[in-house]
Amino acid sequence: MANKRIEAEVCVVGAGYAGLSAARQFQAAGLSVVVLEARDRVGGRIWSQELPGGGVIDRGGAWLAPSHDAIFRLANEMGISTYKTWVKGAHLLVDGERNRNYTGLIPKISPAAVISIALAQARVDRLARRVPVDAPWTARRAAKWDSRTVADWVERSGVRRGIGFDLFEMAVRGLFATDLHDVSLLHLLQLVHGHRSISKLFSIKGGAQENMVEGGAGSIAQRVADKLGDAVHLAAPVRGIRQSFAGAQVETERLDVSCRHVVVATPPALTADIDFTPSLPEDRASLYKSAIGGVETKTLVVYDSAFWRDQGFSGQSAEPGSAAEVTLDASPSSGTPGVIASFTFGPVAERVDKMAPAERRQAVLSALSKRFGPKAAAPVEFVETAWWTEEWSKGCSMAHLPPGVLTRHGRLLREPMGRVHWAGTETAGTSHGAVDGAVRSGERAAAEIIEKIRP
Repeated sequence: MANKRIEAEVCVVGAGYAGLSAARQFQAAGLSVVVLEARDRVGGRIWSQELPGGGVIDRGGAWLAPSHDAIFRLANEMGISTYKTWVKGAHLLVDGERNRNYTGLIPKISPAAVISIALAQARVDRLARRVPVDAPWTARRAAKWDSRTVADWVERSGVRRGIGFDLFEMAVRGLFATDLHDVSLLHLLQLVHGHRSISKLFSIKGGAQENMVEGGAGSIAQRVADKLGDAVHLAAPVRGIRQSFAGAQVETERLDVSCRHVVVATPPALTADIDFTPSLPEDRASLYKSAIGGVETKTLVVYDSAFWRDQGFSGQSAEPGSAAEVTLDASPSSGTPGVIASFTFGPVAERVDKMAPAERRQAVLSALSKRFGPKAAAPVEFVETAWWTEEWSKGCSMAHLPPGVLTRHGRLLREPMGRVHWAGTETAGTSHGAVDGAVRSGERAAAEIIEKIRP
């Protein structure tokens, strides 16, 4: 049976925030658009899910920084509000059998360790400012920085060994969710510049984890999709994109779209699975095979209430190398139900994932009980998401680039390929790696095509 055929001026591949933002711009410009999404939902690496007992959890990206103007604007236009992440009370740093309670930004570790961390962060901020955020490969020292790994930089950062070093390494590893030997220092510098400073990436108040979305971060995407209506097709993974002088054809297993231009707004690793005609040039194929998503597990542990608040804890904790390396209070604005978001990154996530499910659950709950007391051992829901095993994500929260890739192939991240244009947070400079970067990238790709169709 022949596939259903649809004609449109533009076809968007992927209904994450990049793809939806692009489609929204096309619709506003009066252009016909079709959006093809492999999953049975919109939002991409943002995934909000309703709980059986009421409430919503964010299984993927959830937090917005105060500088994320594009996603805040989109939320406002969709009539969705945000609220502040809960930070009142004591934070916890676990050092072996010892819980270190503290408030503010600085844990109770040696003053020398604190100073060494501050100096390391100042140095990386200073280097990052020398990297053009939209074209890091053009920096004067790009070749040198792209030849080094982030692991090498961390080792030579001057941070004093001990719990302070372990905390710093875990925080940096959490940015990419991978073994830091596999990440270029130039990519770290681009990321830091795209978020103004490394402390912004690490912080709740004033930083990347300051705000959450009422009804879940996925609610904004759903509102956009609702306005796009029948233009959005779910459960439609793209298998092929064929270009010719006359136009392009985007193929799925059940429908084909004939169009003038295409926006590919998927994680880079998924691009390698699409059959392109003409074929992807060797340099592009190398780029997409090299851009690997992070190995990250996010576990939402749900309780009847946020009991830790009553005990004077913020819910923020860290224990490098454990089954709950970092935790944050991810409860709704009402505080009911209470939700702790627990994360593991890179090699630690892989090690914990090898445990049997019951053993892994016990390891997480044991860690939380040690920090927040016996009530933490009895959640009403326990929801795990190992993002690197998700078929249509292949990692979270973004792809990382190994040494040498940015200077060789970085310009291809945004450079159109004939009628094909590219979006996704990996293609963004400002807010690189965040949902705000995804929105910006979709709007940028749409502007490129609108200028071609209606100059």
